[in-house]
Amino acid sequence: MNKSYYIIFLFVVFAQLSHAQSSKVLVRILDFSYNPVPTASVKVMENNQELVTDKNGRMELEFTEFKPYTLLIRYNNESYEEKLSFNGLKQYTVYIGNKHHLLDEITVSASMKFAEKQTNTVGKVEQENLETSQTYNIIPSELLKERSVTDMKGALLAAPGIANVTNGLGAGGFTVIARMRGFSTGAGSLRNGYRTSTTTMADLANIEAIEVIKGPAGTLFGSSTEISYGGMINLVTKKPKPYTFGDVSLSYGAYDLSRLTLDFNTPVNDSKTVLFRVNGAFQRGKTFQDFGLDNTTFIAPALRFLVNDRLTLNIEAELSQNERNMIAVGYLPKGFNSLKDFNWDVKKSFSSNDLTMKSNVLNMLATADYKMSDHWNSQTVVSSANTTNKSDYLFVVPLTQDTIGRRIMRIPSHFVSTSLQQNFVGTYTGESWKNKILIGVDYNNDKYLTTRKMLNFYDKVDRFGTTPTINMSKVETMFGSAAESEINTKFQTYGVYLSNVFSLNNRLHLNAGLRMDRYKNLVSDFEETYFSPKFGAVYEVLSDQLSLFGNYTNGFNNGYLMIESVQFNAATIKPQEANQYEFGFKYELFNKKLHGNASYYNINVKNVPFSVVAENGKTSTVQNGKRLSRGFEFDITANPFAGFHLILGYGYNDSKFTEGDEKTIGNRPQGTPFNVGNFWTSYSIQSGHLKGFGLGVGGNYSDGFYGDDFNTFKMPGYFLLDANLFYERDQFRLSLKGNNLTNVHYMTTNFWLYAQPTKTILGTVSYRF
Repeated sequence: MNKSYYIIFLFVVFAQLSHAQSSKVLVRILDFSYNPVPTASVKVMENNQELVTDKNGRMELEFTEFKPYTLLIRYNNESYEEKLSFNGLKQYTVYIGNKHHLLDEITVSASMKFAEKQTNTVGKVEQENLETSQTYNIIPSELLKERSVTDMKGALLAAPGIANVTNGLGAGGFTVIARMRGFSTGAGSLRNGYRTSTTTMADLANIEAIEVIKGPAGTLFGSSTEISYGGMINLVTKKPKPYTFGDVSLSYGAYDLSRLTLDFNTPVNDSKTVLFRVNGAFQRGKTFQDFGLDNTTFIAPALRFLVNDRLTLNIEAELSQNERNMIAVGYLPKGFNSLKDFNWDVKKSFSSNDLTMKSNVLNMLATADYKMSDHWNSQTVVSSANTTNKSDYLFVVPLTQDTIGRRIMRIPSHFVSTSLQQNFVGTYTGESWKNKILIGVDYNNDKYLTTRKMLNFYDKVDRFGTTPTINMSKVETMFGSAAESEINTKFQTYGVYLSNVFSLNNRLHLNAGLRMDRYKNLVSDFEETYFSPKFGAVYEVLSDQLSLFGNYTNGFNNGYLMIESVQFNAATIKPQEANQYEFGFKYELFNKKLHGNASYYNINVKNVPFSVVAENGKTSTVQNGKRLSRGFEFDITANPFAGFHLILGYGYNDSKFTEGDEKTIGNRPQGTPFNVGNFWTSYSIQSGHLKGFGLGVGGNYSDGFYGDDFNTFKMPGYFLLDANLFYERDQFRLSLKGNNLTNVHYMTTNFWLYAQPTKTILGTVSYRF
């Protein structure tokens, strides 16, 4: 018995000694952008330890008990009191600064959020807006929420200078297409500056911001169908944060639209070095036409690992299933040169809810950011996109004024895209100068497999009479005997690029870059090497307020080679090439309460392909075409007083074919209006019993434009008016949004014509926790 007591006594003493033993732990102090906080003064209130963080925000503390400790942190004349719960781990991370908890973000003026134009995409290095020589606009999630936008098409209408935004088809897929500076640009396939599938639709549930970068961007981003000579649209996804929050929203509107979204974020471990966030959306609905579906199921998990003060890992995924109708209208028959005179009924689909396209999408992105030294940082990126489409397209072809033919195409397709990228960024500073150099390599491997069957025509019907229902049994029978064609495309691109930004006295900023791009078509064995340069200069007339800028940028397109090198003599094929020069000014005045851009651009494109017909009737493709696009753009964002803000945008574009097909020389390209404009203004009451109530009103204007490159018929312009009434208090937000309130019936074009939504009403309730 005495021996047992003795053993128990020793065990208790040992436990107490172990409990009292001092434990040294590494503590990192970071801000909420994950930047280290150096030279911060830290005091542990329970034991009066006082230390100062090193240049990496690190310090070593000693703890003797498993319990919460209070850290009093002083930095930049600010004091922060943070809790650290010691439980035996050897490393902890503490965050200070402006705590961007989602509940607190709502109280920040939305206009100040609109004024933030921080992006690393434009030059792939950190630069302030006034230091960059390219024009770009950022559409933040705060603006999308204020406008109650639920789809990519509606989101892009907030960007200045963008025209003819269309939900379009392509290779068995479905995407959003817009006109920028006269050129067709895909939206939704660039995530965080990296590629996904070109036929992938993006859901706004996972979008933190949309970056609209103007002009060619071949030097840093290479050639792809989603980067046009008019610019590129990049989607910035939501990232994990070092605190817990959530947001759930339910929307219900016209045409039985129901949409549920969820955003949840939390640290995974006590030291907050593993962070998790997931966004999701579930949508079911019909469309404004007599037949049509718009269904989406979407989930996007993301993880961030703060491995140590040098290495951070990020892993993201997007999984979605979509079902919707794709209905395209053909050009007008001979004798009609105006869509308005043809009197097309946009609400009539000529389709059925059984004739749809379905897609399954998996996008994945992994990045590793590593601080190599005080001067050099490394970023390694691996991305993949896998999209499977099972598509039945309906093409409604006007044959006469009274008769249309219904053409059905079945295009199952599979797209696999894999990208690797390695960037090294070096930063060196002197007494009056700073230099940033980017050295990068990238590799892209794309595989597209599509098969096609066509019913030309399924039937012909009277467009003014009752439209017979499409019989899917009949469709299957007809497809059973239809001829099938296959397109198998495989290609690789290798790129090496170098870019340098030199700043003098924080006023003069000079940049130059060069890319060597190697393209190889694995089907035809065609290979091509292209060099893409760029130059730019910025001078800040008023430091941090007003800058003048100019640039020369280059873009090229090997997308043409994907198909034509298989069908034609590869030795004669050249990449298309675009060269832009642009100059203008940027301003951020009155503490960013007034900011914007204004610029003139001139873009020349050569090696434009077109078809010619020989005397023997044989058709061939030549590349002697040229095209010119020039214009002027400006945008203004103003927040003169709390609760009120105004956004204005305008774009003028003069675009035409200057050489090539005799039938198009001097013509304007399809879908390119001379003038486009947009505005949004809102006011929310800041105090009193009505605090939280607000009203937003906005609109989009477009001139008329031609429906085809031959300029055989014109499509009318339009003005769309939207309004949003909202109430926001504490954790709740209610909104009632009206789109196209004047019920304008209009269409857009991108090789085919597409009917656009008439008046719609959408109500949304949100709860934040």
